[in-house]
Amino acid sequence: MILKYFFALSIASFFFVGCKTNSKFITTAQLVENRVLDTLSVTASKLSTFKRPNYNPAATRTNDLLHTKLDISFDWENQYLNGEATLDLKPLFYPTNQVRLDAKGFDIHKIAMIGDNGEIPLKFTYENNKDLYINLDRTYTNSEEYRLFISYTAKPNELPIGGSNAITSDKGLYFINPLGKEVGKPKQIWTQGETESSSCWFPTIDRPNERCTQEMLITVNEKYKTLSNGELKKTVINNNGTRTDHWIMDLPHAPYLFAMIVGEFAVVSEKWNGKLLEYYVEKKYENDAREIYKNTPEMLTFFSEKLGIDYPWNKYSQVVVRDFVSGAMENTTAVIFGDFVQMTSRELIDHGDLNESIVAHEMMHHWFGDLVTCESWANLPLNESFANYSEYLWFEQKYGRDAADYIRKNQIEGYFNQAVIGGDKHPLIYFGYNDKEDMFDAHSYNKGGTILHMLRYVVGDEAFFASLNKYLKDNEFNTTEFHHLRLAFESVTGQDLNWFFNQWFLTAGHPNLEVSKSYNATDKILNVTVKQTQDLEESTVFILPFAIDVYTSETRMATRTNVIMTEQEQTFSIKVENTPIWVAVDAERVLLSKFQYKQSKEELVHQYNLSKRFQDRYDAIKNLRYLQNDNPTVTKVFKDALEDPFWVIREKAIDGILLEQNNKVLIEKIISIAQTDPRSHVRSAAIEKIGRLNNPNYLNVAKNAIDNDQSFKVITAALDAINSNDEASGIENAEKLMGLDNPILLNGIAVIFEKTGNKKYTDFYEQNWSKTDNYSRFTFFNSYATLLLNSNDKDLIKEKIAYLKSISTDRNVSQWGRYASSNALKKIRTYFFRLVEKEYNTIKKKIDETKDPNTNDVLEKLKKLQNNKSKAHFESTIDAVKTLKTDSINQIIKQIEGFYEENIYDLTTNAIKDIKNWEKNKMLLKLYGSW
Repeated sequence: MILKYFFALSIASFFFVGCKTNSKFITTAQLVENRVLDTLSVTASKLSTFKRPNYNPAATRTNDLLHTKLDISFDWENQYLNGEATLDLKPLFYPTNQVRLDAKGFDIHKIAMIGDNGEIPLKFTYENNKDLYINLDRTYTNSEEYRLFISYTAKPNELPIGGSNAITSDKGLYFINPLGKEVGKPKQIWTQGETESSSCWFPTIDRPNERCTQEMLITVNEKYKTLSNGELKKTVINNNGTRTDHWIMDLPHAPYLFAMIVGEFAVVSEKWNGKLLEYYVEKKYENDAREIYKNTPEMLTFFSEKLGIDYPWNKYSQVVVRDFVSGAMENTTAVIFGDFVQMTSRELIDHGDLNESIVAHEMMHHWFGDLVTCESWANLPLNESFANYSEYLWFEQKYGRDAADYIRKNQIEGYFNQAVIGGDKHPLIYFGYNDKEDMFDAHSYNKGGTILHMLRYVVGDEAFFASLNKYLKDNEFNTTEFHHLRLAFESVTGQDLNWFFNQWFLTAGHPNLEVSKSYNATDKILNVTVKQTQDLEESTVFILPFAIDVYTSETRMATRTNVIMTEQEQTFSIKVENTPIWVAVDAERVLLSKFQYKQSKEELVHQYNLSKRFQDRYDAIKNLRYLQNDNPTVTKVFKDALEDPFWVIREKAIDGILLEQNNKVLIEKIISIAQTDPRSHVRSAAIEKIGRLNNPNYLNVAKNAIDNDQSFKVITAALDAINSNDEASGIENAEKLMGLDNPILLNGIAVIFEKTGNKKYTDFYEQNWSKTDNYSRFTFFNSYATLLLNSNDKDLIKEKIAYLKSISTDRNVSQWGRYASSNALKKIRTYFFRLVEKEYNTIKKKIDETKDPNTNDVLEKLKKLQNNKSKAHFESTIDAVKTLKTDSINQIIKQIEGFYEENIYDLTTNAIKDIKNWEKNKMLLKLYGSW
């Protein structure tokens, strides 16, 4: 074995300080000569070209926050929080007479020290509207606790608007429909603390390496329910129509995990191992609550047993809120989900896997992230990679290896989208980030989860979970960096695992593998050559343990050889008595790598028939798709795949199988699948396949689906199949289904309506866009723009440009809603830009054809008119055209008049400009930047 050694750069920070101490306390400052900085002259050598790389360390801790008590109420009209915070602290090690707190956008009314003799007012400075420096009444040592009282008002809407792709806003506290003006949307208040936004609603030390216990007194109108971390200990009914709920969290956790939710909710409860489980939903979803948070009790049992540590907190509550700025958030014992998970049981037929994945993800955080927390954002994968991998673990346990490997496939593709297509590669543990929000990416989540899967393969199942148990027990209620994880694994396994952690945690990139093979029948030797082709300037040569399975007959019996690749190119020679018919390289499909392995048609057939692994079967179907013509062996693979035990393979086979009008037997098979397959995705794919035959004789299956299938995905596919064969019937069925509020179906109806260009359907779009969710809303608004363009009604288009702009500049509309509507405007602008450009080129061509000496002057004026359709430029262009010597003058003038009057492009351009000037959300402004 050849090992590579990786060296981490250690960075020291020097601080020049002056301090006073008593005779009993000696610091290093007393043992060295103190020199005033301005007496020194420090210069860098002109010969130095070294540039120190960016490094984001863990936050320095001076004071230890022990307990936070908040007493809060709300000003809904102004969207303010009125708060009183009581903080218990002590110096971490060094004596101090000052504390710095994070407090963003506050009005500070009072700060005092609370002691045995009452309150002592304290002096403070408040810098940059976020850094609160408080001078204590004296110097405290680390054996002394002190208590601060702060009265304040938080004004989150007056903060600069920030955010990232993962967490789209960072103001911490959110009032939803505060004045009740939005019909159909509940009034709510909720918080989002990660990364460092809790300090937008209470003063704290807002860093991941801080943790404390908490209590929260929340005063609200009696009609509202509240939710926070920990246990609801007491409720007091006040005499002014309000109620105060007293929540207590008696185990320490990080400030970014503090949560507060207020709203009108239905709450469904049950018990698990004596602990309260709560499912908060809007009233109309009360009967669906257990399905929305599917298998919560079973998951808690599974993760507790798998990790060897019972769920460590006193309750587990989950709540759906409107307009959430992330997918979901693992606030300790009070998980918040975006409203995209809030669906009826019928809708969950098509989306249940997504909900279940997110429930598992946030639950696992209660061990990895909440119980043990990354000490810095550079170490975020210690939180997110485990939460990501929990989805694999749960689906493996509940639904089998294929279902888990399908999750892994999607996670790897997500990572490759960023690292390969996007060209963004960085180490998993990344101290060099530009912004801490950048850590919330496909490395910390997707790549990290797949790395843990490889680590499990390297050490074995028993050692893997024993190591996780040790890591959690050794570090519970504390913070860690990735070395803690390595040391836990090394302690359990007895192995030096630096090679694994260095290459996967500290090195950017991944291996790109090229595989080739040859068999010597005389020597009975199979040579398998694997070459790593990744760019070694940005990555490394990886050490890769994997298995090679050799099949010599059409049984599923293989000879396995476990190998370790240590070189950039390596050949593994294996004694094989009979000629191999298929060789599986990385037989367990565990490596995170790009994989290039050229195989014959026959080998791909064997790959599907012989492999037990989902990824192999999926890849075989994918690569055989275009090899079916006149090849019964390949066709049989697809027919067999129609009955594959895993639904994704069945769906892939339906999509890829060659289906011709004269193949009655296969058509009947697909129709049978459309009617009987237990998975809605497969039934939907089957109906789509039948629809593409363009044969109305086979549409009864689609008509029956519209009437009888419970899946909206299937009904939408059926609607499209009918419309593809009979537009009138498709429109008729679409109009009948307009009353159903499902986003999938609404988009399916929109696709049918957009083709008509009929003005009467504008009401459908305007009444239903708010019923679509964040992502389907883009498709819906895009369809609306297509309808308008297909109408060829310029007055209608002008009217709706104003309508779309009004949505794009409405603070009550979520950022995704604003972006989707503005994106529709962009589509309209692009269409008319091309129209204007085409008309300009037509006029230019006619002017060129005159071959008049004044042509250049006319064209120059025409170009100015194109860039600025002012009346002066128009008149100047017309005057210039009149000087041309041609019989086409009147025709050219008429075209220029039409060109001048065509102002829809200008209208949309100005609308988009107004939107960009109005918008404050940094993420949206970044997206608008390329417009």
